Amino acid sequence: MTTINLIIPDMITPYCQMTVVDSIMFLGGTVKNIVPTFAEVELSDYLRKEDIIRVIEEAGFDVVQE
Repeated sequence: MTTINLIIPDMITPYCQMTVVDSIMFLGGTVKNIVPTFAEVELSDYLRKEDIIRVIEEAGFDVVQE
């Protein structure tokens, strides 16, 4: 499995973090660490980084790749 780090500048509140976590888990990813503006995500074998970024952006957040 691959781990990716993402900077999500607008993900500040606990509600925003929960929204991002739910979106990632819906695709089958695992959130290893999440704090304001940062997420560490473990991808399952069938997921790509682009899939995770797309679902986060669809939830209304911009993603800056680290």
